[in-house]
Amino acid sequence: MVHVPFKSIWSEPAYAPPRFERTVDERREISTRITIYSDSEYGWFDAEEKFWNGLNGDEPGWWHIWTRRYGELYLPMQLLDKVETELEADPTDDENNAQEWDILLACDGEPRWRQPDLGDEWVNDMTKTQQMKADAQRVFSPKITVGTGLLQAANRSPTRYAWPVYTVSAPGYCWIGDGGSGRMLPIPKLNPGEHVTIDTDPANRIAVSALDPVDNWTKQTIRNADLLNVFLREYGESGISILERFYGQGFDQAIPPRTVANIPVMHSELGARVSIRVPQRFERAIS
Repeated sequence: MVHVPFKSIWSEPAYAPPRFERTVDERREISTRITIYSDSEYGWFDAEEKFWNGLNGDEPGWWHIWTRRYGELYLPMQLLDKVETELEADPTDDENNAQEWDILLACDGEPRWRQPDLGDEWVNDMTKTQQMKADAQRVFSPKITVGTGLLQAANRSPTRYAWPVYTVSAPGYCWIGDGGSGRMLPIPKLNPGEHVTIDTDPANRIAVSALDPVDNWTKQTIRNADLLNVFLREYGESGISILERFYGQGFDQAIPPRTVANIPVMHSELGARVSIRVPQRFERAIS
Protein backbone atom coordinates (compact mmCIF):
# COMPACT_ATOMS: atom_id res chain seq x y z
CA MET A 1 0.00 0.00 0.00
CA VAL A 2 3.00 2.33 0.47
CA HIS A 3 4.58 2.26 -3.00
CA VAL A 4 3.06 3.07 -6.38
CA PRO A 5 2.38 -0.15 -8.32
CA PHE A 6 4.06 -0.22 -11.74
CA LYS A 7 5.63 -2.48 -14.29
CA SER A 8 8.67 -1.75 -16.42
CA ILE A 9 8.74 -2.07 -20.20
CA TRP A 10 11.90 -3.53 -21.76
CA SER A 11 12.87 -3.98 -25.40
CA GLU A 12 14.55 -7.25 -26.29
CA PRO A 13 16.71 -6.97 -29.41
CA ALA A 14 17.59 -10.18 -31.20
CA TYR A 15 21.35 -9.83 -30.71
CA ALA A 16 21.66 -7.52 -27.72
CA PRO A 17 20.75 -7.56 -24.04
CA PRO A 18 17.34 -6.18 -22.96
CA ARG A 19 17.12 -2.40 -22.67
CA PHE A 20 14.85 -0.45 -20.33
CA GLU A 21 12.28 1.84 -22.02
CA ARG A 22 9.76 3.16 -19.49
CA THR A 23 7.49 2.32 -16.60
CA VAL A 24 3.71 2.03 -16.72
CA ASP A 25 1.45 2.60 -13.72
CA GLU A 26 -0.70 -0.32 -12.68
CA ARG A 27 -3.89 -0.49 -10.69
CA ARG A 28 -3.45 0.07 -6.97
CA GLU A 29 -5.29 -2.47 -4.83
CA ILE A 30 -5.86 -2.53 -1.09
CA SER A 31 -6.98 -5.68 0.68
CA THR A 32 -8.18 -5.04 4.21
CA ARG A 33 -10.54 -6.14 6.95
CA ILE A 34 -13.14 -3.74 8.28
CA THR A 35 -15.44 -3.86 11.29
CA ILE A 36 -18.88 -2.27 11.30
CA TYR A 37 -20.14 -1.70 14.81
CA SER A 38 -22.53 0.41 16.83
CA ASP A 39 -23.66 0.96 20.41
CA SER A 40 -27.13 -0.39 19.73
CA GLU A 41 -28.91 -2.98 17.64
CA TYR A 42 -30.81 -0.50 15.50
CA GLY A 43 -27.72 1.66 15.24
CA TRP A 44 -25.76 -1.25 13.75
CA PHE A 45 -28.31 -1.87 11.00
CA ASP A 46 -28.31 1.84 10.20
CA ALA A 47 -24.48 2.01 10.09
CA GLU A 48 -24.28 -1.15 7.97
CA GLU A 49 -26.75 0.16 5.42
CA LYS A 50 -25.05 3.56 5.12
CA PHE A 51 -21.59 1.99 4.74
CA TRP A 52 -22.51 -0.38 1.91
CA ASN A 53 -24.62 2.26 0.19
CA GLY A 54 -21.52 4.44 0.03
CA LEU A 55 -19.11 1.68 -1.05
CA ASN A 56 -19.85 -0.27 -4.20
CA GLY A 57 -18.30 -1.33 -7.47
CA ASP A 58 -19.85 1.45 -9.56
CA GLU A 59 -18.82 4.68 -7.86
CA PRO A 60 -15.55 5.44 -6.02
CA GLY A 61 -15.42 6.51 -2.41
CA TRP A 62 -12.47 7.98 -0.52
CA TRP A 63 -9.78 6.07 1.39
CA HIS A 64 -8.22 8.50 3.86
CA ILE A 65 -5.07 8.13 5.93
CA TRP A 66 -3.08 10.55 8.07
CA THR A 67 0.71 10.90 8.01
CA ARG A 68 2.95 12.93 10.28
CA ARG A 69 4.95 14.19 7.31
CA TYR A 70 2.24 15.22 4.82
CA GLY A 71 -0.92 15.29 6.91
CA GLU A 72 -4.06 13.79 5.41
CA LEU A 73 -3.82 11.91 2.10
CA TYR A 74 -6.54 10.11 0.18
CA LEU A 75 -7.28 7.89 -2.81
CA PRO A 76 -10.48 7.34 -4.80
CA MET A 77 -11.29 3.67 -4.13
CA GLN A 78 -14.13 1.31 -4.98
CA LEU A 79 -14.88 -2.38 -4.57
CA LEU A 80 -12.87 -4.46 -7.03
CA ASP A 81 -14.71 -7.71 -6.42
CA LYS A 82 -17.69 -9.04 -4.54
CA VAL A 83 -17.48 -9.40 -0.74
CA GLU A 84 -17.24 -13.09 0.06
CA THR A 85 -17.32 -12.93 3.85
CA GLU A 86 -20.28 -14.99 5.02
CA LEU A 87 -22.82 -13.61 7.45
CA GLU A 88 -23.10 -16.70 9.66
CA ALA A 89 -25.12 -15.15 12.47
CA ASP A 90 -27.04 -12.03 13.38
CA PRO A 91 -24.34 -9.43 14.26
CA THR A 92 -26.62 -8.00 16.93
CA ASP A 93 -26.85 -11.28 18.87
CA ASP A 94 -25.60 -11.08 22.45
CA GLU A 95 -25.48 -7.30 22.06
CA ASN A 96 -22.18 -7.48 20.11
CA ASN A 97 -23.49 -5.17 17.39
CA ALA A 98 -20.38 -5.78 15.27
CA GLN A 99 -19.41 -7.63 12.10
CA GLU A 100 -16.08 -8.03 10.29
CA TRP A 101 -15.77 -8.04 6.50
CA ASP A 102 -12.81 -8.76 4.19
CA ILE A 103 -12.89 -6.41 1.23
CA LEU A 104 -10.70 -5.76 -1.84
CA LEU A 105 -10.53 -2.16 -3.06
CA ALA A 106 -9.11 -0.71 -6.28
CA CYS A 107 -8.02 2.84 -7.04
CA ASP A 108 -9.91 4.64 -9.80
CA GLY A 109 -7.38 6.36 -12.07
CA GLU A 110 -3.92 7.54 -11.08
CA PRO A 111 -2.59 5.33 -8.26
CA ARG A 112 -0.80 8.11 -6.39
CA TRP A 113 -1.90 9.56 -3.08
CA ARG A 114 -3.34 13.03 -3.25
CA GLN A 115 -4.39 16.09 -1.31
CA PRO A 116 -6.99 18.71 -2.27
CA ASP A 117 -5.86 20.82 -5.22
CA LEU A 118 -4.32 24.19 -4.43
CA GLY A 119 -5.28 27.23 -6.43
CA ASP A 120 -5.65 30.95 -6.81
CA GLU A 121 -7.94 33.38 -8.63
CA TRP A 122 -7.26 36.73 -10.27
CA VAL A 123 -9.97 39.31 -10.97
CA ASN A 124 -9.15 41.91 -13.60
CA ASP A 125 -9.60 45.35 -12.05
CA MET A 126 -7.52 47.12 -14.72
CA THR A 127 -5.20 48.72 -12.15
CA LYS A 128 -2.20 47.46 -14.14
CA THR A 129 -2.49 47.50 -17.91
CA GLN A 130 -0.45 47.14 -21.06
CA GLN A 131 -0.97 47.09 -24.82
CA MET A 132 -1.26 43.76 -26.61
CA LYS A 133 -2.03 42.78 -30.18
CA ALA A 134 -5.46 41.14 -30.08
CA ASP A 135 -4.54 38.39 -32.56
CA ALA A 136 -0.85 37.93 -33.32
CA GLN A 137 -1.66 35.78 -36.35
CA ARG A 138 -3.66 38.53 -38.06
CA VAL A 139 -1.69 41.18 -39.93
CA PHE A 140 -4.22 43.95 -39.35
CA SER A 141 -5.16 43.03 -35.80
CA PRO A 142 -5.32 46.16 -33.61
CA LYS A 143 -3.65 46.63 -30.27
CA ILE A 144 -5.92 46.59 -27.23
CA THR A 145 -5.54 47.52 -23.57
CA VAL A 146 -5.48 44.53 -21.23
CA GLY A 147 -5.26 44.16 -17.48
CA THR A 148 -2.31 42.21 -16.07
CA GLY A 149 -2.04 40.13 -12.92
CA LEU A 150 -0.39 37.17 -11.27
CA LEU A 151 -1.59 33.73 -10.18
CA GLN A 152 0.23 31.97 -7.34
CA ALA A 153 -0.12 28.25 -6.62
CA ALA A 154 2.12 25.69 -4.95
CA ASN A 155 3.07 22.16 -5.89
CA ARG A 156 3.72 20.45 -2.55
CA SER A 157 4.70 17.10 -4.03
CA PRO A 158 8.33 16.17 -3.24
CA THR A 159 8.82 14.28 -6.52
CA ARG A 160 6.02 14.89 -9.04
CA TYR A 161 5.72 17.69 -11.58
CA ALA A 162 2.21 19.17 -11.60
CA TRP A 163 0.26 20.32 -14.66
CA PRO A 164 -2.17 23.12 -13.71
CA VAL A 165 -5.79 23.49 -14.77
CA TYR A 166 -7.01 26.97 -15.71
CA THR A 167 -10.50 28.44 -15.85
CA VAL A 168 -11.06 31.64 -17.85
CA SER A 169 -14.24 33.70 -17.91
CA ALA A 170 -15.76 35.04 -21.12
CA PRO A 171 -15.96 37.16 -23.17
CA GLY A 172 -12.68 38.69 -24.27
CA TYR A 173 -9.04 38.00 -25.01
CA CYS A 174 -6.77 36.27 -22.51
CA TRP A 175 -3.12 35.32 -22.23
CA ILE A 176 -1.63 32.89 -19.67
CA GLY A 177 2.04 32.34 -18.89
CA ASP A 178 3.52 28.93 -19.72
CA GLY A 179 5.03 28.03 -16.35
CA GLY A 180 8.36 29.72 -15.75
CA SER A 181 9.33 29.89 -19.43
CA GLY A 182 8.33 33.54 -19.86
CA ARG A 183 6.16 32.65 -22.87
CA MET A 184 2.62 34.01 -22.90
CA LEU A 185 0.16 31.63 -24.53
CA PRO A 186 -2.84 33.36 -26.14
CA ILE A 187 -6.23 31.82 -25.45
CA PRO A 188 -8.55 31.96 -28.50
CA LYS A 189 -11.03 34.83 -28.30
CA LEU A 190 -13.91 33.85 -26.02
CA ASN A 191 -17.43 34.72 -27.08
CA PRO A 192 -20.11 35.76 -24.53
CA GLY A 193 -20.90 32.86 -22.21
CA GLU A 194 -18.01 30.77 -23.52
CA HIS A 195 -16.21 30.28 -20.20
CA VAL A 196 -13.44 27.73 -20.68
CA THR A 197 -11.53 25.18 -18.58
CA ILE A 198 -8.05 24.25 -19.83
CA ASP A 199 -6.20 21.12 -18.66
CA THR A 200 -2.49 21.53 -19.52
CA ASP A 201 -1.50 17.91 -18.82
CA PRO A 202 -0.11 16.45 -22.09
CA ALA A 203 -1.91 13.19 -21.27
CA ASN A 204 -5.21 15.12 -21.39
CA ARG A 205 -4.61 18.48 -23.11
CA ILE A 206 -8.22 19.46 -23.37
CA ALA A 207 -10.09 22.74 -23.42
CA VAL A 208 -13.81 22.61 -22.67
CA SER A 209 -16.13 25.60 -22.96
CA ALA A 210 -19.47 26.17 -21.29
CA LEU A 211 -21.16 26.59 -24.69
CA ASP A 212 -21.10 24.31 -27.71
CA PRO A 213 -20.15 26.16 -30.91
CA VAL A 214 -22.91 26.85 -33.43
CA ASP A 215 -21.61 26.36 -36.95
CA ASN A 216 -23.29 27.33 -40.23
CA TRP A 217 -22.58 27.63 -43.94
CA THR A 218 -21.39 31.23 -43.69
CA LYS A 219 -18.79 30.45 -41.02
CA GLN A 220 -17.56 27.42 -42.98
CA THR A 221 -17.18 29.56 -46.10
CA ILE A 222 -15.11 32.15 -44.23
CA ARG A 223 -12.79 29.48 -42.79
CA ASN A 224 -12.26 27.94 -46.23
CA ALA A 225 -11.61 31.23 -48.05
CA ASP A 226 -8.16 32.69 -47.34
CA LEU A 227 -9.09 36.26 -48.18
CA LEU A 228 -12.29 36.27 -46.13
CA ASN A 229 -10.46 34.57 -43.26
CA VAL A 230 -8.00 37.46 -43.06
CA PHE A 231 -10.74 39.96 -42.22
CA LEU A 232 -13.45 37.78 -40.64
CA ARG A 233 -11.39 35.11 -38.90
CA GLU A 234 -12.92 35.52 -35.44
CA TYR A 235 -16.47 35.16 -36.76
CA GLY A 236 -15.56 32.14 -38.85
CA GLU A 237 -13.79 30.41 -35.97
CA SER A 238 -16.78 30.89 -33.66
CA GLY A 239 -18.27 27.85 -35.39
CA ILE A 240 -15.58 25.42 -34.18
CA SER A 241 -14.69 24.21 -30.69
CA ILE A 242 -12.31 26.11 -28.43
CA LEU A 243 -9.80 23.24 -28.60
CA GLU A 244 -9.67 23.43 -32.41
CA ARG A 245 -9.06 27.17 -32.21
CA PHE A 246 -5.79 26.53 -30.35
CA TYR A 247 -4.36 25.14 -33.63
CA GLY A 248 -2.00 22.77 -31.84
CA GLN A 249 -0.64 25.33 -29.37
CA GLY A 250 -0.25 24.07 -25.84
CA PHE A 251 1.46 24.53 -22.50
CA ASP A 252 4.91 22.93 -22.23
CA GLN A 253 6.01 23.80 -18.68
CA ALA A 254 4.79 21.95 -15.59
CA ILE A 255 5.26 23.22 -12.04
CA PRO A 256 8.34 21.57 -10.47
CA PRO A 257 8.14 19.72 -7.13
CA ARG A 258 8.10 21.83 -3.97
CA THR A 259 7.71 25.04 -5.95
CA VAL A 260 5.39 28.03 -5.71
CA ALA A 261 4.46 29.05 -9.25
CA ASN A 262 3.98 32.70 -10.23
CA ILE A 263 1.96 32.66 -13.44
CA PRO A 264 1.41 35.98 -15.27
CA VAL A 265 -2.04 36.45 -16.80
CA MET A 266 -3.74 39.10 -18.92
CA HIS A 267 -7.37 39.70 -19.85
CA SER A 268 -9.06 42.36 -21.95
CA GLU A 269 -12.32 42.68 -19.98
CA LEU A 270 -12.87 44.52 -16.71
CA GLY A 271 -14.06 42.13 -14.00
CA ALA A 272 -12.91 39.02 -15.87
CA ARG A 273 -11.69 36.09 -13.78
CA VAL A 274 -8.81 33.67 -14.34
CA SER A 275 -8.18 30.86 -11.85
CA ILE A 276 -5.57 28.13 -11.47
CA ARG A 277 -5.86 24.71 -9.86
CA VAL A 278 -2.74 22.59 -9.17
CA PRO A 279 -3.13 18.84 -8.46
CA GLN A 280 -1.21 17.54 -5.43
CA ARG A 281 0.23 14.03 -5.92
CA PHE A 282 2.43 11.96 -3.58
CA GLU A 283 4.32 8.79 -4.40
CA ARG A 284 4.24 7.27 -0.92
CA ALA A 285 2.03 7.59 2.13
CA ILE A 286 4.65 7.23 4.83
CA SER A 287 4.51 8.67 8.31
